[in-house]
Amino acid sequence: MEKLAVIGLGNPGPEYQKSRHNMGFWLVDALAEQEKLTFKENKQFHAQISHMQRDGKNFLLVKPLSYMNESGKFLIPLLSYFDCEPGRSIVVHDEMAFPLGHLKISRNKGAGGHNGVKSIMSSIGSSFVRFRVGIGMKPHPEVKLADFVLSKLSKQEWTFLQTCKDRLSKALLHLLDHGEDATMNIVNQTNRDSETI
Repeated sequence: MEKLAVIGLGNPGPEYQKSRHNMGFWLVDALAEQEKLTFKENKQFHAQISHMQRDGKNFLLVKPLSYMNESGKFLIPLLSYFDCEPGRSIVVHDEMAFPLGHLKISRNKGAGGHNGVKSIMSSIGSSFVRFRVGIGMKPHPEVKLADFVLSKLSKQEWTFLQTCKDRLSKALLHLLDHGEDATMNIVNQTNRDSETI
C-alpha cells in the first residue's frame, strides 16, 4: 500500500540541536513522541525513519542525515523503496520569513533561498506540500544568513517554542488526516492561531 512521506529537514548531530535550521527535525520528533514512535537509522538511505499508521493510512516519517544542503540526495531511492509517491510528500522546514512559531502550508512554491528545500526540489520536483514553521528574521542586516539559521534559539525562544508544539503537531496531524486544502483553509486563514484544529 502506498505511503505518504513526512520529511523533516535539519542537520544531524548534537551541535545542531535547538538551532533554528532544525525546526523540521524538532517537529517530526515531537510528532513521533506524541504518537509513541521511535526512529531507526537506515544507513542505506542515510536517514532516520519511523512508520506511522492512522485511520488505516500508512505514513513514513523521514529525517535525512545527509545535512541540510543535501537533504534530497537519497530521497528518490528511499521513497521508491518504501512505496511513497514523491509528489505527495510533506516537507517540514524552518521559514525565516515568519515570526517564531508561525505556521503556513503551501505547495508549488519556489525554494525562497532555503538550501534544504532547493535540494528536495532538485530530487523530487516542487509539487510536494511545505509545512513552514517560522524562526523569525535576522536581527540585523549584517548578520550572515548561514550564521543566523544555524544559531541556537535563546532560552526564552526555546521556552516559547514549547508552547507552540501542541498546536503545530495538531496542524500536522490534521494535514495527514484531511489533506492540504482543508488544513490550509484553517491554518493559513487563522494565520498563527490554529487552535480551531
